[in-house]
Amino acid sequence: MKRAQTARLLRVVANEVRSYLPNLVDTRNVLDMKSAFSILLLILLSCWTEANEVFEMLKRKPMPTNGESGPLRVYVGFYVESLGNFRATEMTYDMDLYLYMSWQDNDLRHNHTDHILINDKDILDRMWLPDLYFANARTAYFHKVTVHNFNLFISPAGTISYGTRVTLNLACNLDLQDYPLDYQTCFIKIISYDPIRFNPAIDLPEFHIRSLDDDYCNGTFFYTLTHNSSRRGDFSCLQGLLNLKRAIGFHLVQSYIPTALIVAISWVSFWIDRRAVPARVSLSFTTLLTLSTQGNGIRYALPAVSYAKAIDYFYGVCMLFIFGVLLEFALVNSYMRRANKYNHMAEKMQSSFGGKPLIAADVDSDYDEGPTKYYGHVNKNAAHLMYRALGFSRKALAVDKAARFAFPFVFALFNVIYWTYYLKEPPVMES
Repeated sequence: MKRAQTARLLRVVANEVRSYLPNLVDTRNVLDMKSAFSILLLILLSCWTEANEVFEMLKRKPMPTNGESGPLRVYVGFYVESLGNFRATEMTYDMDLYLYMSWQDNDLRHNHTDHILINDKDILDRMWLPDLYFANARTAYFHKVTVHNFNLFISPAGTISYGTRVTLNLACNLDLQDYPLDYQTCFIKIISYDPIRFNPAIDLPEFHIRSLDDDYCNGTFFYTLTHNSSRRGDFSCLQGLLNLKRAIGFHLVQSYIPTALIVAISWVSFWIDRRAVPARVSLSFTTLLTLSTQGNGIRYALPAVSYAKAIDYFYGVCMLFIFGVLLEFALVNSYMRRANKYNHMAEKMQSSFGGKPLIAADVDSDYDEGPTKYYGHVNKNAAHLMYRALGFSRKALAVDKAARFAFPFVFALFNVIYWTYYLKEPPVMES
């Protein structure tokens, strides 16, 4: 043990000597060799005394009580360097931060005028450190490249300031009811919390950072669980709140605009000939299947939650509009079939009467208001059937004309209500 301590002390002394050598070289024209040698001896003695004093203080590693009966007060803060990789399916995200802790240890008070810097991992392992943990962290690791990323200062009064770099994979229970127009609050649960700061240059591809706040999460928890018993105790818990707003640009381009265009394409059916059954049915079914495929692609990137999301409502309404186009054509086709039925009956009756056949082909025009030809010998019953056929054809045309304005108007009204409701920004949670 003494040999290991001596080796560590020599490393500390060598580092200090290397830091002072440039000063000695720069002053070689002012100081003579005797003065330089004296200064070097003083530096070696100071470094040896300081390092030896630190090792003497670290021979025992109890939790500092500072002569008080209450709990040790530990101040904790962190600086968020970067965050991202939000995975909605796993409800996790990554965060890279600098963790800072400060506490008082009267046993480590010293007589030096300046702080003692500890950057040796071996010395750090011999010291008492607060046993903090991140309650909602799934994985975490400290950085070791090129050396262990930490520093520790001991003030003359025994105040210890410790900082290190940590990368965490944190759990965040997302509420996706308003997805993708949602606002999320993710937690970082730790013990003994003070300030939170973050790098303002952080730019997330999917979220905008609204604010970072702090709050308490004290409570009673079970611990030391066994197969037939457990213990319960009160624990102090503090947390950082990360308030996020999802960026809508990606979903607007990839989901909302294409979906609205698919719905608009289905309205072309209202301008297609009423008798073109295959064309109108094919268009409606094609848009319906396209919308269904696009909706399934978005659902694959989200967890299987038990509630409907905002994007589900939008897709559902769009599906209803396309389904409404099919129902509209079913009504139009019903009128046209009845028109054709009466038209054929009129033709047969006129043929049996011996006159010229009545042809109701002109009723296909959007602008026909009645027959354009009159025959001298027309059976009254045949004429009556012909006008009934014309009446049903006009009803079918009226339904198409009404749909040309009703569907776009109702869809626009739905979008106004939808975006007004979901773009309303909720207030930021305050601690």
